[in-house]
Amino acid sequence: MASNNDDESPGAGLNCDFEDIFGGMAQPELECLTVDAMREYRASVALAETARLQRVAAEADTDSCPEHRAELQRIHEHAETEHRARQLVLNNLINRLGYVPKVPAG
Repeated sequence: MASNNDDESPGAGLNCDFEDIFGGMAQPELECLTVDAMREYRASVALAETARLQRVAAEADTDSCPEHRAELQRIHEHAETEHRARQLVLNNLINRLGYVPKVPAG
């Protein structure tokens, strides 16, 4: 729940929400969730980069129609937004955990 109070930082309301969500978790459960979030974050980075490369290629292709370029732009923007949202959650999980856990291979 965001606040319109200019004295608060932009994430102040989010911190309360994260506390409500993660506050009662035991350390092993929080670590498992953090590892899963790290994997999802890495996948979202790869998707955002793929979307960016497709958009750039379409922009360079003179035969690419404007509608196709616009759709690729929308896909890229969505992927970037998802990536940033996952990063926000991951950062909060790592802060709550107090360390960056090792991610097992596979």
